[in-house]
Amino acid sequence: MIHFYKRKYGNNGLLYTHAVGVDHLLVGDFKVIQYLFNHPDVTNRGHTNVQQNMIHTKLGYDRGWNLDTQSFGIILSQGQTWTQQRKMTIKVLHEFGFNHSTTGEVVTREVDRFLQHLQQNYENKPVDMKEKFNLPVLNVLWSFTAGTQHDYDNPKLQEIIHLISLKFKSSDSGTASGLLHMSLPNWIFKLFPKFLNRHVGGKAYVPIKNLLLEAIDEHEQTLDEENPGDFIDQMLIEIARTTDPESRFYKETGKQNLLNTLFDLFLAGAETTATTLTWALLYMVRETQVQKKVQEELDRVIGSDRLPLYTDRANLPYTEAVLMEIQRCANIAPLALAHCNSRPINVNGMVIPANTMMSPILLEVLKGDHWGEDATTFRPDRHLGPDGTLHQDEQFIPFSIGKRRCPGENLAKIELFQFFTGIVQKYNILAEDPNNQPTEDYVMGLTISPKPFQCILDPR
Repeated sequence: MIHFYKRKYGNNGLLYTHAVGVDHLLVGDFKVIQYLFNHPDVTNRGHTNVQQNMIHTKLGYDRGWNLDTQSFGIILSQGQTWTQQRKMTIKVLHEFGFNHSTTGEVVTREVDRFLQHLQQNYENKPVDMKEKFNLPVLNVLWSFTAGTQHDYDNPKLQEIIHLISLKFKSSDSGTASGLLHMSLPNWIFKLFPKFLNRHVGGKAYVPIKNLLLEAIDEHEQTLDEENPGDFIDQMLIEIARTTDPESRFYKETGKQNLLNTLFDLFLAGAETTATTLTWALLYMVRETQVQKKVQEELDRVIGSDRLPLYTDRANLPYTEAVLMEIQRCANIAPLALAHCNSRPINVNGMVIPANTMMSPILLEVLKGDHWGEDATTFRPDRHLGPDGTLHQDEQFIPFSIGKRRCPGENLAKIELFQFFTGIVQKYNILAEDPNNQPTEDYVMGLTISPKPFQCILDPR
């Protein structure tokens, strides 16, 4: 039997569980999470049932690829594969835009475009913004990785959004069955292939990867090694220059990793940011006084003649505090992704055996006793000091912590700030029915999404 989330842990801050030969730790103490996730021997992902599901697709077999643990991209990889892929991915992303100045310019153009789209199609009428946010966020990713942008009504863009949403809705990583999915050995799924609805989420993999593979093929045909134009170009150049058969960039293994890395970036980057922005509008509808204070700060510091830029952030402490509180309360990944240790580790007198799965209870870290008696209340002022300056609490870790912290954190922060401020600057975000406010009830999936609601975009 496996025991799941409890508010009270042992003196070592750990809840130790066991199921079908698999050890699993649920860690709810921040200091323990901080220690474990920064430990050099706790960077693995562990059991491969989820990983196998990610890459064993008809797509790979059609290409004659020998799919193995060397081609997991960056999210689910471990060991040498993860080390090489993460290092190169972060380096290339920085070169092609994942730094504050360049990213801010790209995102600003997309925000302006998105606001025009809203003005033309959705002002002063009920609108569900969840899938609307997916459009521009995905376009930003396309711009950095493939060097192109799409119209919002482009069928390819619409299909990717639909498939990503299907994947996130069909997954249940935050539930008991989701933890079982991560923990159970692969032979369970071979005997019972439809166990835990595993097949549902897998339906989204192949079409998404086919679309990404098309982009890779197009880039191979036009590649100019002297003038790389985007992420795919630079990664293909690295693959072409690699002569070491043991490298994860070598020939077909390199291409498989590129495909899976792109898949990781699109799957994780688009949906998580869009979901957080949807929560942002929900809280603005519910917290009208907070919305008004954000608008007052934006009016005072920025005015109405231009869009807020990420470089304005230092002069907008209340707005930044609101965004932090949105991330804290939304808590879209309450269990984050599990880690696994390659060696036994001693934590507060408890020896954790090698190959133990470890899930951080971010719900406890972000909304537990540390935040006081009103921990579950939306209160942005908790992130401000007495003088009104921003206060950084070490337990504010919406992007997780340690060596496997989200590699797209910089882009996500910029997108959240600029899309949020752009919309609140231009619109009053109103409830569809003032007597029936949207609630904080959520839909469980790969991330936590608010239950569908509609709001009114009222031009200021």
